[in-house]
Amino acid sequence: MNIFLIALIGSLIVMAILTIGRLAFGRRDRFSWRQFLSWFLRYFIFNYLFSLFILYFNEPALTGPFGGWQWASWPLIFSCVACLFSFIRPLVLSIEGGGQRYRSTSGSSAAPDVPRGSIAAGIFGLIFVGVVIVAGSFLITIFTTWFDSNAKALAAIPNVRMSQSKVLPPTDSSNIVLVSKSVAAYKGQQVLGSTGQNLGSAYLLDSDSYTLMSIKKHLYYVAPLSYNNIFVNLSNPRTPGFVVVDAEDPQAVPKLYTDAVQPNSSIGFLPGALLNQDLLRHVYLSGYTYGRLLDPTLELDDNFHPYWSISLMQPIRGYAGDNLTEVLLVDAHTGDITKYSPGKVPAWVDRVMPSETVSQYLEWWGLYHSAPWFNPSGLGQQKTATAPELLYNSIDQPVWLIPMTSSSGSDNSSTGVILFNTHKNEADFYPLSGLGIGDNVQKTFASTRSNIRNYDVASVQLYQIFDTPTWVAIYVQNTNSGDIFQAVGIVDARQLNGSNVQFETSLSQALIDYKQWLAQSGGNTTGTGTQQTVTGKVQRISAVTQGNNTVYYIQVEGQKVIFTANLTLSPKLPLVQPGDTITATYISGGGTVVNLQTFDDLSIVLGGPTPGATTTPGPAITPTPTPKP
Repeated sequence: MNIFLIALIGSLIVMAILTIGRLAFGRRDRFSWRQFLSWFLRYFIFNYLFSLFILYFNEPALTGPFGGWQWASWPLIFSCVACLFSFIRPLVLSIEGGGQRYRSTSGSSAAPDVPRGSIAAGIFGLIFVGVVIVAGSFLITIFTTWFDSNAKALAAIPNVRMSQSKVLPPTDSSNIVLVSKSVAAYKGQQVLGSTGQNLGSAYLLDSDSYTLMSIKKHLYYVAPLSYNNIFVNLSNPRTPGFVVVDAEDPQAVPKLYTDAVQPNSSIGFLPGALLNQDLLRHVYLSGYTYGRLLDPTLELDDNFHPYWSISLMQPIRGYAGDNLTEVLLVDAHTGDITKYSPGKVPAWVDRVMPSETVSQYLEWWGLYHSAPWFNPSGLGQQKTATAPELLYNSIDQPVWLIPMTSSSGSDNSSTGVILFNTHKNEADFYPLSGLGIGDNVQKTFASTRSNIRNYDVASVQLYQIFDTPTWVAIYVQNTNSGDIFQAVGIVDARQLNGSNVQFETSLSQALIDYKQWLAQSGGNTTGTGTQQTVTGKVQRISAVTQGNNTVYYIQVEGQKVIFTANLTLSPKLPLVQPGDTITATYISGGGTVVNLQTFDDLSIVLGGPTPGATTTPGPAITPTPTPKP
């Protein structure tokens, strides 16, 4: 609906309330149409202009209780105050005139020219706001969110399925995020000054604006160039473009996309820009006034063209329980808007369920799913342990990952993990209890002895690696313009200890260390698969020191993979020579490097004769007789 029409309707509503108060409770003996129309016109013009101001800058959603028209209470309140002040002015003039009293047209004593109708309109309007808007809103909140039946309805808003699996979907180790927002900000700031155009004098890259996304099965951080100040904004209709930073490779060179690099890369609409360049205002003025416009997120399609995704939400429980009804894709260059239902959003859009909405849903679910509304003891309640983290278990199907914990403030372990669909209101609860969460994870990574330079810990994320819930973090060095990647750490989520952290400068080496550590701890290091046995001759063998472990790499004749074995598997490993026959077991799976589960060198016989050697019997030993006393 056009805001000029909305402002007109809102002004008429306000004037109708004021008119009822003036005519019903402020009657005079003689009614003057001239005075009434003069009063009506003055207040109508004020309300119309004030309503336009509210609609343009505040963008209220016309949805929920009262149809969203409660925003009109503000011009009504200001009008009521103005009506009451119309009584004060003549009263002051009377006092300044020496306190002389006059008689009104009805013969009663009053201040000169007291506009009783205006006073009545102001009082009635304030009573209307207090009773209908304030008290009504309070009652609506009570009857939609209080008490057990309403609590159960709130808990049922998120469609959480209870999974029977105690294993999270596996993570592709080639798509692990190794760049945090702060690292992306540091790298992006470097490329901003690399064009020779001095873009940094007019534009900036906000570190909070970097968005993680998948483009052609690879993860990137993307951030738009924003205006440095309002003067740059007023003199430029658009910003030059956006920066793309590789989120999987900390060493990759970021790229600045402008119209010179790729046509139509410049950004014409931004959140927080002035006037009609503001993204949400542009959408609101385009007629999308019937819902809350939330979570404007920059998304790139597979051709790296910029779009903004906006979630249009409508409450389903009074003022609460936002429900995703539409998804708006706004061309960041032209401003063209395309509307989609949530189930028909293009696949390249990574998320349309706002993380704040997911957090609110799960707060209700944790509080009331298995517990009553009034529950002072907290028995049966859960709460979210962290804010939702975007996880790419499958590179084209991201989810919000949220560990859940008990309501006890001292609990530092999980009751389970929720994976929330980023495209629709669906979630799966995995009963993974006992995972280390919260501040304990950060402290575990920081306390590892390998972090001798005391690097800061960043980008802590939970993955399923080698069939094990695993925390992965990066270590960074702080600078004034962001963070610099230094190393990566991996630790079993169930065994948080600084000595268990696998600390390396590269992810590939950290994964090798972690696989070997799991093998040493008796874990499954290759994921799902069947146990296989290999017997053959050793072609090559070499020992490598990894952290505190010695790992043996073995090539067996006729095998197309390299086997690794930890010294704890067998004391024979240091004695193995090329040509020895060995037998071992392992779990079948992908990859060219496979961890052995058991190992034995058949060529080395302990506690018996060496194979192939002849045994010469020695002289018989006669026991020496003990002399008799």
